[in-house]
Amino acid sequence: MKMSFVGATALLCLGLAWFTGSAGAAEVKVLSTGNMISILNEVKGEFERSTGHKLVIETGSTTRIKTRVEADEPADLTINERFVLEDHLRQARIATGSIVDIARSPLGIGVRAGAPKSDISSVDTLKRTLLSAESIAYPDPSGGAQDGTYFVHLMRQLGIAEQLKPKIKLTMGGDAAAQAVASGSAPIGVAQRRNFIGLSGVQLLEPLPDLPGIKFLMVAGVLANAREPAAATAFAKFLSSPARAAVITAKGMEPY
Repeated sequence: MKMSFVGATALLCLGLAWFTGSAGAAEVKVLSTGNMISILNEVKGEFERSTGHKLVIETGSTTRIKTRVEADEPADLTINERFVLEDHLRQARIATGSIVDIARSPLGIGVRAGAPKSDISSVDTLKRTLLSAESIAYPDPSGGAQDGTYFVHLMRQLGIAEQLKPKIKLTMGGDAAAQAVASGSAPIGVAQRRNFIGLSGVQLLEPLPDLPGIKFLMVAGVLANAREPAAATAFAKFLSSPARAAVITAKGMEPY
């Protein structure tokens, strides 16, 4: 069957359009800490539709993602705490000048909805609140949880680690610590603020005192061995854009 000149031309144009649109498309592998997953899932579709790139996102704890990058696992972009990426930069595993600020993830302290809202705005009132708690749920730091690791440091810094030891209930992750409060199995939960956002039956005690490290500084960096550095850079800039601020805030973090 012969094809008309018009039909052949239309088919050729369609093929050229498809080739042009897909020629610059890339598959971008992202290694990120788990605390960013709700934000990444929210913006993934918009980025893929607007650029034609495909995102392959894998998550884990701070230490596990750090270890994977230091093992030179093939990937294009990593998202982790600032101190981790600064280590990677010194090791020449991150491309110079590629680190981009994404969000701050504050620590959160949650109690049952309707419970008295203790003042924790100073170091002294925070200590009193923790010492008066019957029990405290927080993520097990042995798995590399950012919030669990920080809370262990905080208890020592406040000089109350030994007094709190009998009250501790370790959980598998921040979501579980928040759920322990919601279910009533612990009167106080400590995790990242994002873990408590939108969870019924829980309220946050705020504000927290302005202590060093109480907000986890999340940044992105293009890996030195990236296969798709341009697309990885584009996604880092996309995440850090003011247009993503509303999503970051809605997920319990703070935009830069």
